[in-house]
Formats: sequence, C-alpha cells, structure tokens
Amino acid sequence: MIDQYLLRYFLAVAETGNFSRAARRVSVTQPTLSAGIAKLERELGARLFDRDRQRVALTAAGSRFLMRARRIAAEYEHALVELSEVTDPTLLRIGVLNTIPTRLVEGWLGAHRALGSGEAVEILDGSERDIAERLDRGRIDVALTVVRPHHARYLPNVLARERYMMVLPPDHRLAGESEVQAEQLARDRMALRRHCEALPEINRFFVARGVRPRFVLKTTSDERVLAVVRSGMGIGMMPESFAAGPERFVPVRDFELVREIGLLHACEAQVEQARGSPFVGLVTAHYRGM
Repeated sequence: MIDQYLLRYFLAVAETGNFSRAARRVSVTQPTLSAGIAKLERELGARLFDRDRQRVALTAAGSRFLMRARRIAAEYEHALVELSEVTDPTLLRIGVLNTIPTRLVEGWLGAHRALGSGEAVEILDGSERDIAERLDRGRIDVALTVVRPHHARYLPNVLARERYMMVLPPDHRLAGESEVQAEQLARDRMALRRHCEALPEINRFFVARGVRPRFVLKTTSDERVLAVVRSGMGIGMMPESFAAGPERFVPVRDFELVREIGLLHACEAQVEQARGSPFVGLVTAHYRGM
C-alpha cells in the first residue's frame, strides 16, 4: 500500500518538473521530498524520473504511473468530500492562520464555550498556503487569514488592518520612543519569525538602510520570540495584535506595511454559514472592536 503523501510528492514533481518547486508546493524541504520519491521508487521497483541539472523528466515507467497516481489522488479527494458531506450540520471547520495570536484563539474558544450554542468547532492551524488549499478542496468552511488582492475569488470579508511593529524589551534604550528608525537598531540582535508572511518586505527594508541584523533566534514560534524579547536578549518585529504583555511595541519610521485580516469563503453558501455561526460572530466582534 502506497502512502498518500508519496503520491502527493510524485504528482508535484511530475507537474512542476522541478524538485525545488515541487517541495515548495507540498510544503516540505527538498531533501524530504527527494527521500520520499526514492522510497516510492523502491516500493514500486522502478525509476520514475530521469534527473539532470537542467530538468527532471518522467521515465516510461513514471509516465505510466502518472495516470494511475492521478486517478488514485482524485478518488481520495472524492472520498474526503463525501465524508465531509455527512458531518454534523452544526460543525464549523475553520482555518486559522498560524500567525494569529494564540491568546486570541484561546479567548474566542472560551467565549464560545460559555455561549452554549451547540455549535461544534474544528480548527485547522496552518500557513496561508495550507489554508487556501484546504479551502479550495472543501476541507474547511471558512478561513481566518491574511487577505491579499488575489483573494478576490474567495469572497473576502476584511475585518481589520494592523501594522508590523518593532517589539522591544521594557528596559530597552528605545522603549519609551513613539517610533524608532531602522538604523538605531543596527547593534541589536533580533529574534526572527521564519513563518512571517511579511519577512521578504522586512528584510528588504532593513537591507536598503544598511542594517544587517545579527540573530539571537530563528523560529516559527511567536511565543518563543516574545520570550526572547522579555528576557532582554533580543528584539523582534511582529503584527501589533501580539501586544499584550510588558514588551513595548513601537512603530518603525517609514515602514508602512500593514496586513489585512479577514475571512475567506469559497462560495456564497459558506458566506451564509459564517453569518449564522456563533464562533465567527465572536471573531468578527473582536476585530470590529479593535
């Protein structure tokens, strides 16, 4: 029996013709994807791809397997859709961007439980790409995520706009300022949020000003970034919705980037479901009240 993830790896390589692009599509590292393809080839007893520096091409065996792999993948997705159609009608499946503060999700869940509405909530925590793919496949009913211009097809409902700000320890020399300049932070060590959706823009901003930060931490954990800042060992850059503790959130001069947080829906029926959802009502009320 072939694992489903190996089929995903194979189809990604076959459709992109490149291991690096395929790895990005399925959200794994290239070594992980390569190891998966090698495992699949061992299980099938056949080489599926011819590889050289310029391209990756299907072998004759790979071409034959491609048709069956697509059929298997399609049947698997159909089965998932059929299963989702028989779920409890009171169930809300919501994708929540992993850079939404955990304390907000905790607050919404606590308030939702207190309502006693009878609505069941299933949360998928993931990246922008993960959530969009699940929405496309009908695996979630609504997404709470960053809204971008190309999301128009998802019937977006923008709830709030928030700035990215510098996070400083309470006793930092600039903690009392109303704003800071990138150049003032050249000597500080930074805690890097590797999963930040604005990371490319932040990097370009600092490099353009001749600032190449030294890092004290590189992580996908927002809580760990805040812990480093509270310890006084470094600074970070985060959306302002993370401001809740003793850390100082200070705007960076000339850095105007903001992110729009909102709900995405794949169809009108999902829009109507969200309107009647007590959990979505709590989320909406929070952002409208900011």
